[in-house]
Amino acid sequence: MMGGCMVLDFYYFSYQCLLNDNMIRLLNEYRDKIDINLYDISNNHLLAGEMKMFFPTLIVLDKKKRYYSPLRKSFLEQAANGIYPEEKPFLPTISRTFIKGTVEQLSLDKFDIACDCCGDKTSENYKKKIEFLKQYDLDIYGFIHKNGKGELVGGVEYLPAKVIPYDIPHDEDTAFLTCVYMTDAAYDYKSAPLMELEKYLTGEYKRILAISDEKGVFPNGDLDFFISNGFRDEGVIFEDENYCRLHLVTKKL
Repeated sequence: MMGGCMVLDFYYFSYQCLLNDNMIRLLNEYRDKIDINLYDISNNHLLAGEMKMFFPTLIVLDKKKRYYSPLRKSFLEQAANGIYPEEKPFLPTISRTFIKGTVEQLSLDKFDIACDCCGDKTSENYKKKIEFLKQYDLDIYGFIHKNGKGELVGGVEYLPAKVIPYDIPHDEDTAFLTCVYMTDAAYDYKSAPLMELEKYLTGEYKRILAISDEKGVFPNGDLDFFISNGFRDEGVIFEDENYCRLHLVTKKL
């Protein structure tokens, strides 16, 4: 430990979320102010399980206080000054009004638009996400939803459950939803691409898994969204009383 500095452990699932690259770059700027450790859990199922990690990133300060939201400079400024930042769950207004525009297969060449949903896309983090996905050699990685103007309004991404480091079932015949986006107050833009993905995966997989927050939309959710789409609630898989109550949800194909 560096002369009384706060210890920050950063756990991340490679570049499954392209923002991980931004966060690592930002962390490197604070190495002289914070004792920073990086842990890529991509191939470390034991560590992911030990840390009860179900988000693409997990931040732990001084081995005790957990954070889940994407890192910001303001967070690190507080940590550098010995302050534990406050974090509130993201609870946007969610519409249940189904709408379907243009739904397209999400191949690697379509991630240029898909990654726009994160808001902080750069050429560097976009390339790292593509390289991360290439190792799985899939024909497509999900579906995206566009409105009449050709703008991205929703999407869903998946990987085989067997490659996911989280403490979930890893059956060969199971697919895992890595990301379901975007949430809107007027329309449900997520159900249409999810339905198309289910059709696409039928025959190749026997079921789909996802991790859903009970009330929030991060990492996915809310829970009612999955229930309304025919998923079964398998119960609480992790709970942090200050931020989330995560459920494992499944659907047979």
